[in-house]
Formats: sequence, structure tokens, C-alpha cells
Amino acid sequence: MAKARKTPEEKPGPVITNPAISAAVSSATANTILQIHPITAKYWSLGGASGWLGTNTTGILTCPDGIGKYQHYVNGSIYWHHATGAHEVHGLIRARWSSMGWERSLLGYPITDETKTPDGTGRYNHFQGGSIYWHPSTGAWEVHGSIRNRWASLGWEKSFLGYPLTNETKTPDGAGRYNHFQGGSIYWHPTTGAWEVHGAIRDHWASLGWERSVLGYPVSNEEVVFGGAGRISHFQKGSIYWSPTQGARVLRQFVRVHVKQLVAPISFTLNEQFAAMQDVYATAGIRVDWSTTENLSLSTLEDVDVGGCTMGSVTAEQITLFGNRNFVGTNDLVVYYVRSTVPGYNGCAAHPSGRPGCVVVRTASRWTLGHEFGHVLGIHHVNNNNRLMTGNGTFNITNPPPDLVNTEVTALLNSGLSRLI
Repeated sequence: MAKARKTPEEKPGPVITNPAISAAVSSATANTILQIHPITAKYWSLGGASGWLGTNTTGILTCPDGIGKYQHYVNGSIYWHHATGAHEVHGLIRARWSSMGWERSLLGYPITDETKTPDGTGRYNHFQGGSIYWHPSTGAWEVHGSIRNRWASLGWEKSFLGYPLTNETKTPDGAGRYNHFQGGSIYWHPTTGAWEVHGAIRDHWASLGWERSVLGYPVSNEEVVFGGAGRISHFQKGSIYWSPTQGARVLRQFVRVHVKQLVAPISFTLNEQFAAMQDVYATAGIRVDWSTTENLSLSTLEDVDVGGCTMGSVTAEQITLFGNRNFVGTNDLVVYYVRSTVPGYNGCAAHPSGRPGCVVVRTASRWTLGHEFGHVLGIHHVNNNNRLMTGNGTFNITNPPPDLVNTEVTALLNSGLSRLI
């Protein structure tokens, strides 16, 4: 139990009036309104000497700031401040608060009593500057500031993060802060804010050296990739992608893709096609960013003439179609979804000079989008149905996801259309 604080001789503190107390005094004073200290009123509301706090071990004393008051008891303490009222704190939460410097710490005064968490297992006290959470399997730890706000936004201890395992701690570079939780971590930096990282992505980031790695601090929570099985967290200098088929991959480059729809795909959704492309491109360390979607009313080009679909040779219809580049940057990629090509292909990557993009038909396979953009980025057909660039039709791909070999990865990274994050 913490040692009682010694202070100068006690001065009278603020008082409250409690008419209910008059019922307990003799008839001679039944009409007297007694004045009691807020700490005493709180103590009586918790059962007084027969309650769980037990008997007092100090009088009501003044805190070092000269404003607040406190009283210690056998099993805890009650602290009062005019801005917060009187609240009890006890057990391991009190011990943690004491170790930090009581009300002189960053937490300040308690603003709640110790309270049961919604799961019925843990306990917490909120303070002016943060909170302390306790769980029987983790102990008591404080969380505050932007990290606490992020944790709260995710659902407190009911979130996948669970209970804190550390106090907020300074990162080795001296600039950032973090709390570890049962299910992950939240990292904060003054230029990025506070973001969570967990699971296999966190494990991979840790193996690289946490925030001291080439990736730096997180700049996003973990996100679902195009509604599929993949997950991604973004960092200052890259991303980490994870999927059941690819595991965890560091992505240091990206391609920016814009969708122009003359007709909507019907065999596989846009999400399914982009998720498939990302899963394959992750093996090259390339992130696929789907930036904009625009519906085009170009009925005469819904069945677009692509001629021989040869790089460097395009038709008048291709020139007209690829002229639609609203919101598109110079090195951005565009995919035009059409009903069919003439002659009939799943897609065609032949594009006019300076307008990198491809055509994909609405009945194309899951892998056609990534295949056609592979051509745009400079890789070519192969006679191997295990590979993304099979020339035998992407519907014939075996053992998905299809492969990219090292020479293809190098070509994609050096294309000039794949850029550093």
C-alpha cells in the first residue's frame, strides 16, 4: 500500500451540503443542515468504514498542487478536485497511477470510480488526461492522447486489439510513441497521427525493424483490399500487403489505375479483378491503386475495333476511345471496359503513344486486367498456363494465383509507369 503523503496542517476544504444527513442526527439537531467534505460524502456513499475501502489511514489532505484533496484508506483512496469531483481509485489501477506520479502525472485527477468493462472481466478508471485499464491476464496499463482516441474509435477493449499490454512508450527514434495491445499495436508520430497495425502485417513490419525500417511509421489502419481476402497497411515509405496465397509482402512501388466504363463487367466484378491483379502484382512489390471510376456514354465504341491488337499500331476507334482521360495523370493507367473487341479478344493492351492503358471486355476472366496491364508495363506472352502472361488465354490459368518470374518483375519495376511510393 502506498505511504500516506505528509502535508502541512490541514486547512478547511470546500464543503457540500447534504440534507439527507440530518435524518441521522438527534432530534435536537434534526433541522440542522450539516456541512461535509465531498470526500467524506463519497466515502459514506461507498459504505464508509464498513464498506470495501475500509477505515481511513490519513485525514483529508491537500494535494501538492494546493488545489485538490485526497484521503487514503486501507483498500484505496478518494481524490477530489473542483473540476472533477470526488472519485475512488484502488488496487492495481491505483498502483499504476501512483507509479506515474499520482495527480501530478500526465493523467491528472480521476474522473470516474473504478468501473467494470463491458466484457465483465476488466476494470478501468478514466482520468483527466487518459485512462488506466486492467485485466487479470495483462495487468494495469495507461493509455492516453491520440493513441487512446484511436483505440476508442476501434471499440476500446472490445476491438480486435483487446487490452493494453504497455503504457504509452517512446519509440527508439525519440519522435514517436506506441502502446502494445493484446491483438496488435497503435503507433503515433507527430507527422502521421496514430494508426493501428496487427496480425501478420505487424509481424512482418516488426521483422524489418518496426518504425526504424525503410517503411517508417504507419499512415493507415489495416484495410481490406478491394473487398477480397487481401489486407494492406500503408506506411510512410511503402505498404505491407498480406493475403492467404502470398503471405506478407512489402510494396515499395505503385501503379495508379483509372476505370472508364462503357459497359459494366458481368463475369467478374471490378473488385474481383482488381483484387486478383493486386495479389499477383504484390509478388513484384507493386501496389495497385484504383483511383477513379467514370461511366462513358460512347455507344459506337462499345464493340471497339482493335485491329491486330499490336503495340505501336492502333485503329481510329482506339485513338478516339483512349482520348478519354479525364482526371488521369501522365503516367497513370486507364482500363476501358467494353462489350467486345473486333476481332474478339478478352482484352487488348495496344494503346496510342502517351496514353498508357488497355481495353478489357465485360466477359473477361478474373486475371485479364492484370495480364493486359502487364503488357502495358512491358512484359510479353509466354507459353505457360501457370504464368500471368500465358498466351493461351487467362481463362486457362492453372494453379492460381498465376506467377510472375524474376525477369518479369524487373521489367514491371523498371517500366517507368510503376513509381516509388
